[in-house]
Amino acid sequence: MTWYDQLLSPLIWGVSWMIVQFHKLFGQVFQPDSGWAWGLSIVFLTLVIRAALIPLFVKQIKSMRAMQVVQPEVKKLQEKYKKELERAKLDPVRKREIQQKQQREMMALYKEHGTNPFASCLPLIVQMPFFTALYRLLYNVSNGKEIFFMAPALVVSAKKAHIFGAPISAHFNTPLAQLGGTSQGTVKSVIIVMTIVYVATQFITQRQMILKNSAPDNPMVQQQKMMMYIMPVFMAFFCFIAPIGVLIYLLTTNFWTMGQQFYVLHNSPLPGSMAHEAHLKRQELKAAKKAAKGGEPTDAVIPVVSSTGAKGKAGATGTGGVDKAGAVAGTGSAQDARSKAQRNQPVRSTRSGRKK
Repeated sequence: MTWYDQLLSPLIWGVSWMIVQFHKLFGQVFQPDSGWAWGLSIVFLTLVIRAALIPLFVKQIKSMRAMQVVQPEVKKLQEKYKKELERAKLDPVRKREIQQKQQREMMALYKEHGTNPFASCLPLIVQMPFFTALYRLLYNVSNGKEIFFMAPALVVSAKKAHIFGAPISAHFNTPLAQLGGTSQGTVKSVIIVMTIVYVATQFITQRQMILKNSAPDNPMVQQQKMMMYIMPVFMAFFCFIAPIGVLIYLLTTNFWTMGQQFYVLHNSPLPGSMAHEAHLKRQELKAAKKAAKGGEPTDAVIPVVSSTGAKGKAGATGTGGVDKAGAVAGTGSAQDARSKAQRNQPVRSTRSGRKK
């Protein structure tokens, strides 16, 4: 066992145990040596890891919202030090002092609002050790080495498992002698197709999140757009050195991420984003249907102005809710308007001088 396998040994131990347990389960339904049994074991291993990361995902969403709230203050802080940095550009020591001071104030601002600009990276950072442990596990299996719960008999079984005709332990440049009769062309074709699907799903996921769930004035959007193009290309190169079993993990986690993204865009979008405007429109339609079902005119639904100034009719109080009877709350403003109009009417008097 190499030094990095020893370093990752607790995680490899856990990953190997989970895969073996899932293999026992799916081995009762499918052939134990089949790609279905081993492939589904990797899929469900991924689902367990991603489910365990849901609290971090929730924290990531909250951090993104807090970052959106704090952005105006961040801009003010940047403008505050912009002139000082310009004046100190010929004095490196002074410039460094100003930058450090700006950084301290920036971190204090983030701390005050309970957010962190790096919180959005937490799920990815936490996933990496598990991903690397699976990579090392399959690498050892492809070389016929037992490791932790992967006993010799299970190593032989895993080497026999094929996905679309290619061994799950094979990578793009696996020698023909280790393929067990499978052609290298088949292995390369399977990896190329899986890589294309992986890159496409990652690009679509990032693009949808940037276009539909980002506020127009968010200064981090430009950086996110750069990552949208760089990350899929970088991961495409990695796919050509990763075993097919690792590609199964990557594809599963991509589809999980797409599902999470769909939930966020549909139910809890970032205020000021395109997805938030669509969310307000859905609330408007829901409120109109509820009002119609209760026998009330649909034009009684009061428009709600979103954070970007767009109007919706998700009628309710200031938050755009609907009361239990389906009627629109917030009628106090309408009553105030009527009473104000009555106060502005001219006062008539009789001949005797008494007011009517």
